[in-house]
Amino acid sequence: MAQSFACPSCGAPLAFDPESGQMLCSHCGSSCGVEEAAAAGGEEGELKVYHCSGCGAEIITDEQTSAAVCSFCGTPNLVESRLEGEWRPSQVIPFRIGKQKAKELFRAWTKKGLFTPSVFRKHSVLEQVTGVYVPFWLYDLGVNVRVQAHATRVRSIRTGDWQVTYTDHYRVSRDMDVDFDQVPADASVRMPDEVMDCLEPFRYEEMRSFRMPYLAGFCAERYDLNGKELADRAENKVRDAAVGEARSTISGYSTVNVERADTSFQIQKDDYVLFPVWMLTYRYQGKAYTLSMNGQTGKIVGSLPLSRGRIAAWFGGITGGLWVVCLLGVLLGGIHI
Repeated sequence: MAQSFACPSCGAPLAFDPESGQMLCSHCGSSCGVEEAAAAGGEEGELKVYHCSGCGAEIITDEQTSAAVCSFCGTPNLVESRLEGEWRPSQVIPFRIGKQKAKELFRAWTKKGLFTPSVFRKHSVLEQVTGVYVPFWLYDLGVNVRVQAHATRVRSIRTGDWQVTYTDHYRVSRDMDVDFDQVPADASVRMPDEVMDCLEPFRYEEMRSFRMPYLAGFCAERYDLNGKELADRAENKVRDAAVGEARSTISGYSTVNVERADTSFQIQKDDYVLFPVWMLTYRYQGKAYTLSMNGQTGKIVGSLPLSRGRIAAWFGGITGGLWVVCLLGVLLGGIHI
């Protein structure tokens, strides 16, 4: 039987409310804490899993949440099954932004585009707003960095009328250990890495131990790549920072040129976690657009339709302005063309 959480007052299903951080009953308006709902409903049971025939996503929901349309590609024909066995994240960052607030942030965002068609701002249609917990792995990494650099120190000595400059050359090396905590790597092949990177940072101080009630009213995709398969990506994200940390310890020289940098990594810990993302699908002139929103901070990543007329007018204005400046220069004798 799939997990559900009943209202303690009327027995209707509870859903997690991002604004209050409480479990809310839409029937009678009662609320209770996440821990209280988890204790009353228990933590056992299986969940529904929808398999998308379009992109292959596996979307996890609670018993009360419908996933009739894929939140990743918009395919409507999802096939429902049951999640067998235990598939439990260790931690979760709960949604802080509700659906209505997400819509308001979207509307405000559409007004910022310099080349966005004016009619779009009034007539774009939000077809789908889905809250999805995206799977991530968080890594604690130990990095050993070995750096070899060529450094110089320049000094000048004045002798009578002569200024003599000496350049001393040095071989400098560093061998040090650097630790990185909670380096994120998204574990969904359907969520573009560059989009997830742009949605960062998430505020880790709001991370909580995973409890089933946080999922009520939302969807969650289960991971495609396990911790070992994503380790390389986490290492790549911190490699430059580790080398930079070693480079920062080389001081007191006029110039420093890093000639070689070697790094070796040790995974100290990896945690399977869920981060909140709103997936918004809107349509304009028959074309569908999808954007992502950080469900904790409201940061939006996506593209807006462009107006060729606005682009032409903007560049035409710039070009016309430059010609006016040039002509004024000619007339005033300050510029010769």
